[in-house]
Amino acid sequence: MLNNRIPLRNGSKIAIIGGGPAGSFFANFALRLARKMGLEVSITIFETRNFTRAGRSACNMSVGVLAERLRERLDQEDIQVPPRCIQTEIERYSFFTQDDHLQLHHPEPGHKPRIVTVFRGAGPVHSHYTEDISFDNFLLRLVERRGARVIPQEVKDVILPSHIQARTQVLYGDGEELPADLVVGAFGLNTPTIEHFGKKGFGYVPPRTIKSCILDVPLGKEAIAATCNKTIHVFALGMKEIEFASITPRGDYLTIAVVGRRDINISQVKEFLSHPVVVKILPQGPEVLKNCCICFPKISVSTPFQPYSDRLVIIGDAGVSRSYKNGIESAFVVAKLAAQTAFREGVSKEAFERGYYKPARKIFARDNLYGKLMFRTFDLVASQRRVLTERLEYARVHRERWIAHRINEGLWNLVTGDAPYKEVFFELFNLRLQISLLSVTLYGLIKQKFGIK
Repeated sequence: MLNNRIPLRNGSKIAIIGGGPAGSFFANFALRLARKMGLEVSITIFETRNFTRAGRSACNMSVGVLAERLRERLDQEDIQVPPRCIQTEIERYSFFTQDDHLQLHHPEPGHKPRIVTVFRGAGPVHSHYTEDISFDNFLLRLVERRGARVIPQEVKDVILPSHIQARTQVLYGDGEELPADLVVGAFGLNTPTIEHFGKKGFGYVPPRTIKSCILDVPLGKEAIAATCNKTIHVFALGMKEIEFASITPRGDYLTIAVVGRRDINISQVKEFLSHPVVVKILPQGPEVLKNCCICFPKISVSTPFQPYSDRLVIIGDAGVSRSYKNGIESAFVVAKLAAQTAFREGVSKEAFERGYYKPARKIFARDNLYGKLMFRTFDLVASQRRVLTERLEYARVHRERWIAHRINEGLWNLVTGDAPYKEVFFELFNLRLQISLLSVTLYGLIKQKFGIK
């Protein structure tokens, strides 16, 4: 056992900065571990936002899709998403290219997916929901009932300990102070708090980010049912500046997400909305921008350096997470790693490096490299327009063949996030599948070369 282990004891105080999913998940795991170990600990969550309000001030700026694997993990923690929070139950995905589309289904025949969409706050800026529909507020109030204290005040500063046995000091409100045995940074990427911690001098370098775009379009449930019918549309249109895009039904709204290779701007969003494939689904095109709730949230595209120190750990999007997809599930995984480390190995810098950072990097950071490689490879395939069309056509026509099953499973796992990027990469680009598709690929190349439709 290390001399600098710094264990949590009876009476230890934990301060969590941020009451989104990462902070709430950490509080949930910490409370359970404390009870299991027979420890009395105090957990305080600082969150200034009121998640029951509509609009950007209460929103964590997310598409809000809860994947099946995440729901299974929530079940294990006795966290049941209430019906009032569920906006749409997703039954299928549709994968669109420039010339074709493929409807994707769960790889297990007859299985009904447990995928749902939620709002992180009380809905877009012009929504008028009469009950508490916020998923984030549900989580926060759940851990409050389970024993955490929630203080709706801003943390002004965090003073790191001068020596290993000293506590961290959390300054908040009007000069109030909380001495903490552990501070958990769960503040996300879209707050100034991340810059503050980057200047603290303990070695933390925040992840690199790019700006994405999310807009919520109020169409009404009937129009959305006619447009999407419990289906998430995913697009690979070969557009130069756009990595991927999706259209997701959320109750009375269609949520459009656009992610680029660099920061997305409004002109690129208009270009996507004007694409003929998108206009077939959403005939209003760029006109939807006149009556929508729009934001440009940052998303992580790299791994941070040293998001931990003695008595301090940073989790969630500002810590180690999966790029592009499943941010809430990433928060669940890293919150569990960090909580287990704190209670079983201590709250020292060395403990968090060993028990949280290295395992999280192994799970997400290395896998994100496969994600980048896969998207680049997919861009190359998508640039061969006829080749991709012929492959999707083959998969649709020959649904009962092994090749079609493999393509469907790979694309399903890609769009849902139900498998690591590494696994998806080898599903879609393994040698056997590529050899099996060789004749289809050559046929597509010939049609493309000679302009055959």
